[in-house]
Amino acid sequence: MPTHVYQPSRNPPRWGDRLMVHPLDSTAAFIALLFGAFVALSLLVPEFIPSKSMDKMPWPVVVLVSGFLGTGGAVAVTGLNWWGDNVSTGWALERFGWLLASGGFITYSLSVSWHYPESLFAWVIPLALGVGSALRALSILLIERGVRRKLAETEGVTNE
Repeated sequence: MPTHVYQPSRNPPRWGDRLMVHPLDSTAAFIALLFGAFVALSLLVPEFIPSKSMDKMPWPVVVLVSGFLGTGGAVAVTGLNWWGDNVSTGWALERFGWLLASGGFITYSLSVSWHYPESLFAWVIPLALGVGSALRALSILLIERGVRRKLAETEGVTNE
C-alpha cells in the first residue's frame, strides 16, 4: 500500500505536499477546528446559532464540545504539519489532537441524535468523523510502533 500515497519530491515537504499526502485527515482536522470555532463563537454571540441541537444543550457541555473540537483540530493540524526534526513529537501531537476531536465529534453526534433522531445525516456524519478520528489516532500509534520496531531491528543488526 505505500504506492497508494502521494510521494512528495521536495525535502522537506511543503504544506501543499503534506496536504496531498493526508487530504482527508487534513480536511477532518480543519472541520473539527471550524466546528469548535463556530460553537465557541455561539457562546460569545448568543444570536449566532450554528447548530439547533447544540443550542438546546447546557452551556458547560457546549464549552466541552467546542474545546475538544477546536483544540483537537488545531493540535491534529499541527501534528500533521510537524516541521521539527523529532517526528515522534508530530505523531504525539497528531494522536492527541485526534483523540480530542473524536470526543468532540461523538459528543456532538449524541446531542444531535438526542434532539433530532430522525435527522440521520446530521448525526451520522459527525459520528463517522468521531470514529474516523479515533481510528486515525490508533493508526498513528501502530505506525509509530512499527517504525520503532524496525529501528530496533536495524540497530541490532548494525551493533553486532
